[in-house]
Amino acid sequence: MTIEHRIIQLVEKDWLKIAELAIQRVQQDPETPNYKSLTDDELRARARDLLSNLGRWLDRQDDGHLDRRYEELGRIRHQDDFPLHEVVYKLQLLKRTILNHAREEHLEMNAIQLYAEQEFLQRLDTFFDRIIYRVVKGYSEQALMTTSTEAQAARFTGVAEAKRRAA
Repeated sequence: MTIEHRIIQLVEKDWLKIAELAIQRVQQDPETPNYKSLTDDELRARARDLLSNLGRWLDRQDDGHLDRRYEELGRIRHQDDFPLHEVVYKLQLLKRTILNHAREEHLEMNAIQLYAEQEFLQRLDTFFDRIIYRVVKGYSEQALMTTSTEAQAARFTGVAEAKRRAA
C-alpha cells in the first residue's frame, strides 16, 4: 500500500476526530466569528462530506460534483453574509488540521516514502486550491446576482416612482 493510500485511509477513518479538532479551532479562532453562528452538527456534516470522501475527491472521480458542491457552498455563505476571507480561512484551518493529524500519527517511512508523502501533500494543496477556487467562484456569482437584482429593483422602484409622480 502506498503512503498516499495510507494517509487517505487514515483521514477517512479518523474523519470525526479531525472534524472535531477543526470545529474546535474554528469556534475558538477570532478570525472566524461568523462560523460561531453555525451548529457543530452543520460544521461536522460539511467536514464529513469532505474528509470521508477524500480519496474519491483527490482522484477526481466525481464528474464535477465536487465543483458544484463547493460553488453552492460559496453561494450559501454569501447569502448568509459571511465575509469571503473568513470562508477561505476556515478551509485553510481544515487543511492544516488534516496535515497535523497525519503527522501526529507518526507513520513510519523510509526516504522514498517521505518523498511520496511530499507528493501527496502537494496533491492535497492542489485539492484545497480547487475547492477554495470553487467557493470563491460561487460566492462571487452570488454577489453579482444579488447586486444585479438590487439594481433591477432600484430601477423598477425609480420607474414606478416616476410614473406615480407623473400621474
